[in-house]
Amino acid sequence: MPGIFGKILLVEEEAIVKKRLRGYLQSSGYSVLEANHGSEALDILNEQTPDIIITDAYLSSMSSIEFCRRVREKPLTAVIPFVLLMEDDDEEHALMRLKVGADDYIPKSVSAEELIIRIQAKIKRFQTLRELVHVDSFTQLYNRSYFDKTLADLLKMSDRYQHDVSLSILDIDYFKEFNDTYGHQIGDFVIKSVAQFIRQKLREVDIIARYGGDEFVVIMPETSKGSAEKAMTRIQADLAATTFHCAKVPQQLQISISVGIANYPGDASNDYELIHKADQALYAIKNHKSKALWPHFKHNQ
Repeated sequence: MPGIFGKILLVEEEAIVKKRLRGYLQSSGYSVLEANHGSEALDILNEQTPDIIITDAYLSSMSSIEFCRRVREKPLTAVIPFVLLMEDDDEEHALMRLKVGADDYIPKSVSAEELIIRIQAKIKRFQTLRELVHVDSFTQLYNRSYFDKTLADLLKMSDRYQHDVSLSILDIDYFKEFNDTYGHQIGDFVIKSVAQFIRQKLREVDIIARYGGDEFVVIMPETSKGSAEKAMTRIQADLAATTFHCAKVPQQLQISISVGIANYPGDASNDYELIHKADQALYAIKNHKSKALWPHFKHNQ
């Protein structure tokens, strides 16, 4: 089944080379994203995050050095393994490109076996490192430290390229009542269920992290406040229409979330202020809901 081992971005202008390498990769279970040049590859990276980038070292419209530099300066792609496809007799240029940020080089005449062996280790190391450093072990979302660094980096990118960044802070409605009524094990189930539900509804380029307790944060790069509000409203509606079954309770649980949204640079001038504005928006919504009773009787019997 294609794509079960990881996602690879292949940037290659020569159709014959691209077809051959694509065949090697897909037959080994990898999903392959294809681009003909660097700018097209950067567009793909704005929407999707591959596990490795394999690119021709001799790109014509954008040099591989410039492409590598652009990949490395974006916080979401900076640590993705970057491998160059080189002519067999061009070791001098290969070493030069390694100095500017590429992780390895592979000859264009590479066999299927060698290609797969060389990229497997890099992908596995990248995935393991990402999980160890950036992932909250309880929810499998990004953790708070990754969120803090990524938000700061994305706001710098926003200043440079004049792109909006929207931030949403979400938390689970009446979470204390869930814990008090059903117990903390069910509360844990609710947190994990909501975490996975929201992640599946977001774009791949969006960053969702556990902010603490039953609170989550979502960074939406290059997204206006209006677009973020539409996306979050859709997620809230989808969640409200979904029931969750936990073997420890007989009821089908219905869960809702509240969302506070702020935009950079429209609502804030720095990351601290952006978080504060989104938190204020969430607080206003939660304060209004707290005046209503928990819809405890809403769950399906």
